[in-house]
Amino acid sequence: MNFFKKCMEPVKKCLSDACIDAGNVDDVDAFNGKELCKGINPDEAIAYGAAVQAAVLNGFGNQNGNRLQDAVLNGCGIPNGNRLKNFTLSDVTPFSLGTGVCRLDYDHNHDRLSECIEMEVLIPRNTKVPFKRTEYFTTKSDNQDSILIRVFEGESKKGLYNNLLGEFELCDIPPAPKGVPTIDICFNIDADGILNVSAEVKSTGNKKGITINTKTRTS
Repeated sequence: MNFFKKCMEPVKKCLSDACIDAGNVDDVDAFNGKELCKGINPDEAIAYGAAVQAAVLNGFGNQNGNRLQDAVLNGCGIPNGNRLKNFTLSDVTPFSLGTGVCRLDYDHNHDRLSECIEMEVLIPRNTKVPFKRTEYFTTKSDNQDSILIRVFEGESKKGLYNNLLGEFELCDIPPAPKGVPTIDICFNIDADGILNVSAEVKSTGNKKGITINTKTRTS
C-alpha cells in the first residue's frame, strides 16, 4: 500500500502538467509488466501515433469518409473518422529552460554570504512549442563591460545541478554603475525543438547569441 501511495505523487504531477482532471482520463496504458488495457498494443503505440500524425499532415482530417483515414482511426481504436477533423499535435518542453544569474547565498560551512549561480527560468517545463520569451537583466559590478550568458536545462534552482547546454559572452557593455545597463535576454524555441538564445545591450543594440539543437539536450 505504501508503494502504491508513492506512485500516486508522480501520477498527480503528470495530470497537473497536462492540465487535465483525473475524471477526464479514459484509459491507462501499461508499457511494462502486465497489460492493463486491450485497446492499444503498447508495442504498436508509437506506430499508431505516427499514423495519426501522417494522416493529419496529408490533409485526411478534412475529408469525410476517406478510407485511409478510417483505417488509421479504426486501427487506433477510434471508430469515428470525424475525430481527426481539426486535430493538432503539440510538442512541449520536457524540462525548464533558463539562464544563470548571480545571487548571494548564505554559506553555512563558512558562516558567510557567498555568490552562487541560480537558474532563472524563462521557458517553464511543459510549455507548448514554439515559444518565445524575453527578460531583462543587468550588471552586478560597476563599469562591468561583459557578461557571461549560461543556458541551463533542468528543474533545480541551483545552476550547478542542471544541464549546461551552452554559454556565450556578451561584450562591449558601456561603462556604468552596477544595475544601470539593461540586458535583454531572449529564449526562442521553435516547433522542431531548436533553441535560439540571444542577449542584447539595450542602449547600444550590441547583440550576440547561440543556437542549441536537440542533440545537445537531455530531452
